Amino acid sequence: MSLWKKLAGTISSTFQLGLAGPQLKNNAGAIENRNAGDTAFAVARGATPVADNDLTTKAYVDALAVRYVVTAQISGAAALPNNSGVEHFIVVTTTGGTGTIGQLYFDDGSGAGTVTIIPAQAGAMIIPTIALSGGTVTFKADTLYIWDATAVAWVAASGAGASGSLREIRMPITNAASQSSTTAIPANAQVCDVKLKVTTPYSAGATITVGQTGSAALLMATTDNLPQTAGIYDIEDDIAWGASALAVLVTVAGAPAAGAGFCIVCYAVPDV
Repeated sequence: MSLWKKLAGTISSTFQLGLAGPQLKNNAGAIENRNAGDTAFAVARGATPVADNDLTTKAYVDALAVRYVVTAQISGAAALPNNSGVEHFIVVTTTGGTGTIGQLYFDDGSGAGTVTIIPAQAGAMIIPTIALSGGTVTFKADTLYIWDATAVAWVAASGAGASGSLREIRMPITNAASQSSTTAIPANAQVCDVKLKVTTPYSAGATITVGQTGSAALLMATTDNLPQTAGIYDIEDDIAWGASALAVLVTVAGAPAAGAGFCIVCYAVPDV
């Protein structure tokens, strides 16, 4: 039978929960969670914090502060892989049925069961140990990326830059139909210079545009370059990038069998 009393407190410096349970202890004005024998600390658990003065859980701190070292990539359309014998993190580079870009998969190295999905969360950081390509998004090796929940994208920490500073994206291009830069141009940036450098001439019939998703020729139209002739095609302008952080998109049409070069974009987030 339960017994309820109206207690204001205890004169003891400890208060035990259960006959062999943990204790709450007053240690010089600080509350400690101690084991039954008061020989070591005991674990305390709680809900995810919602206010400034709430205590945080380990999961909450891990999600915000940890820098996940990523060693592999996967498409969300693929089935959840089994845990291997080596603990590591996998980044989703293509949205599919199970995973979406921004999520990570945690392989606990146990060799049993499937990986755990870690949801995308603002401020989360990853560092790929190798360059990752072939998915919808690509990553450079040994580069810090931060999840931007507003842009819904991984943004290279070095890519935002100080207001007013001129920055450059230099991406190698091939004869692939659609190619995106690893670094996104920030929202509200102004693009001041676009260069297409053709080092290996493209096959007859090929055309190239430079822009962003939804506006493939925003920076350079097919009439601004001749990909069948090696050289540098340069456009100096003042082009508004828009309200979202997006990667530079190079579109190669005509299915050329050969062709290579570089796309170089200079931009700045202007001071006002």
